[in-house]
Amino acid sequence: MQPFAPLGRNLDHRGQKCSYSPGDTTSTDCHADATWHILWTAELDNGFACDPHMAVARERFVFVDSHQVGPDCGVPGRVWHYTQKRCLHPDEPSTRCAAVALLEPAAGARQDGDQT
Repeated sequence: MQPFAPLGRNLDHRGQKCSYSPGDTTSTDCHADATWHILWTAELDNGFACDPHMAVARERFVFVDSHQVGPDCGVPGRVWHYTQKRCLHPDEPSTRCAAVALLEPAAGARQDGDQT
């Protein structure tokens, strides 16, 4: 069994609807309201799931993180906050720059994490 979810077409997440779609066709899309926001990859590929489809995701796939849907989920410019288990939309540009800097390796840092 493939441990990674097959990522389909890009969907408009502003409506916060479940993005489960077997076969990735409009005729198989789930139109239920999403209750979960899923971060599929470290490259920030993400999607939404209703409760039954979140159970499927937990059972079948590997993903980076998830949290319950909140008001900032799916909003362009939002930041995934791992420790608070939510998305947030920084109000100040300096906050946004700091959040982006956390995603980038420090200058001179080794990618393998070795400190020597």
